[in-house]
Amino acid sequence: MSFYKQISVIALFFTIQILFFIPNYNNLFIITLKGLVSGGLVVVLFSYAFPGLLKNYTKRKNNLTEKRNNKEKNDYKIIDKKYKTLLSQIQEGIISTNNNYATGIYIYDQSSTEYTLKSSSDDCFANTLNGQNALFSDIISNNQSQIYNKKENDYNGWDELIDKANWTGSESLMGFPIRYQSNVIGALVVYIEHFSNMNTQDQSIINSLVNILNQGIVDIEESEVAIRSQINSNRIKDLFKDFDPESDLDTFFKSIKNVCRAIFKYDKLTISFASDKIDQLKVMVVDGFDEDADVGISYDCRNSILGLSFIDNKTIHYTDWRKEFPEMNRFDADSEDFIEFSTILSSPLREDGRSIGNISFERMGQYSFSDKEIEMLNMLSENVSKILGWIDIHQELNRSASRDGLTGLLNHKTFLSRFEKEITRSSRFDHQLGLIFFDIDKFKLVNDNYGHLYGDYVLEEVSRIISKNVRSIDIVGRYGGEEFSVLLVNTDINDCIPLAEKIVKKIAKKTYLKDGIAVNLTISAGMAGFPLHSDNIETLIAKADKAMYQTKQIGGNGVTIAE
Repeated sequence: MSFYKQISVIALFFTIQILFFIPNYNNLFIITLKGLVSGGLVVVLFSYAFPGLLKNYTKRKNNLTEKRNNKEKNDYKIIDKKYKTLLSQIQEGIISTNNNYATGIYIYDQSSTEYTLKSSSDDCFANTLNGQNALFSDIISNNQSQIYNKKENDYNGWDELIDKANWTGSESLMGFPIRYQSNVIGALVVYIEHFSNMNTQDQSIINSLVNILNQGIVDIEESEVAIRSQINSNRIKDLFKDFDPESDLDTFFKSIKNVCRAIFKYDKLTISFASDKIDQLKVMVVDGFDEDADVGISYDCRNSILGLSFIDNKTIHYTDWRKEFPEMNRFDADSEDFIEFSTILSSPLREDGRSIGNISFERMGQYSFSDKEIEMLNMLSENVSKILGWIDIHQELNRSASRDGLTGLLNHKTFLSRFEKEITRSSRFDHQLGLIFFDIDKFKLVNDNYGHLYGDYVLEEVSRIISKNVRSIDIVGRYGGEEFSVLLVNTDINDCIPLAEKIVKKIAKKTYLKDGIAVNLTISAGMAGFPLHSDNIETLIAKADKAMYQTKQIGGNGVTIAE
C-alpha cells in the first residue's frame, strides 16, 4: 500500500471513531462529514474488496483507444510505404530504359506555393523549386510531355532545377506533367548530360510509366480517403462514447465544435436551434469568422440561407447561393450581411423526423464541399440529433423524478436537496435566505365536500399563483399534501414579508370555479430566515412550520414570522 493510501485509510478510521462517540447532532457540518465518510467507505470497499474492477475497466478502455490509434498510425504508414514504393518503381523503370537518365519527381505544395522533390535517382536535383519556375511552368502548361535542350531552350529555371556549375549547352531534359484526376499536380523530369545519350523512342516508354504513376496516385489517394473517412467516422462515433447525459449542453457543444474542426475545412460554423418564437432560429454554437452573428442571436429563418435546410428539412449545398437565391439574406434583413460567404453546406437536426435546428458550414469564395464532406456532415447531424434526443429523455426523466406529478413543482426530496445547496452557497458568500411555508386553510373540507378531483384542481391553481409571484431564481416546492414551500434566494427576511402577503391576498381573492362549483379559500404562511433564525436546515423548517401553524391558530389568511 502506498504512503498516501495509508494516510487516507488512517484518517478515515479516526473520523469514523469520532462520529461513533459524539452525540447525534444533525447540523450541516456533521451531515456533510457523514456523507464524506460514507463515500470514503465505498471507495475503500471497491479498492480492497474488488481491487481489479475499476482498474480493469479503465485498462480495457485505454487499450481499445490505444489499439485504434495504433491501427490508424499503421494504416498511414502503409499508405506512405505504398507511395514511396510507387515512386521508386517508376524511377527504376526509367533508369532500366537508359542508365544515362537521372530522374526527379516534383509535387506542388499549395501551402508553400513551391514544388517539392518527392523522389530522385540523383542528387543533382534541387529539393524545392519556386512555383513560378519558368521551366516547370512550361512543362505543366502543356498537356503532353516535352523535350528541352539547354542551348535551344535557355530558360532561367535550369539553374534552379539542376545543381551544375558550368553548362555546355548540350544538356537536355524531358518533362512529363503528373496528374491527379483532371488536375496537374507536379512534374516528372528526366535529365541527360548530353543530348546524344537520349533516345527519342524512350519518351513514349516514360509516358507509359508516368501514366502508371498517375493511376497509382489515384489508387493511393482513394486508400487514404478511405482511411481518413474511417477516422472521421470514428470521431463522430466518439461523440457517443464520450457523451455524458449529466453534463451540460455547453460541454456537448464544445465536443461538436472540436469534431467539426478535425473533419471539415470552413470559414464559419453556425449551429442553430428552433426558438420559442415561430420561424425563429437561435444561434447556439459558432466557430471561425467572428465579426458577424454570435451565440445568442435569433433570426427569422424564412428568408435566410442559413435557415433553408431547417425550413426544407434537407441538406443543402451551394457554391454561389446568392446567384441561386438573390432575394435571400445570410441571416435576415435585420442582420449585417457579409458578401464574402458564397459557399454553404447545411444539414438539419431532427427530432422524430421534424427539423429542430441545423449545422451550417460556410466558405469565403466559391469553393465547393466534397461529396465525402457532405456524407460526413449528414452522419454528424444524424448522430448529434440522436444524442440531443437522449439528452431530452434524460432531462425528462430527471424532471419526472424531481417534480411533483400534479403541480409540477419540486417534490419534497428535491426541495430539501436544493435547500442544502443554497445554505452551503449562502454560507460561503455571506448571503441571506428567506423560507416561507404555505398551507391551505381547511383544505380537508374541500376534498370532503367536492371530491379529490376538485381538490387537485385547487392545488394546481394555488401552485400556479405561488409560482407566478416569485422570481425565477427562487425555489418553489410542494412540501406535502396542501403544504407548499418557497425559498427566496439572497433575500433578507424582512424583504420576504411583502411577497408572502401578496401571495396570501391573491389566493384569497381568487374564486376557484370548476364544473359548476365555485369556492373561495384562504392560505396561512409562516416564515424563517437564514442565518437570522438558524443556520441549520431542520431548525429553519421547524421554525417556519411553527410560524405557519401560529397563523392558523388566529384564523389563517395571514403571515407570521418565526420568533
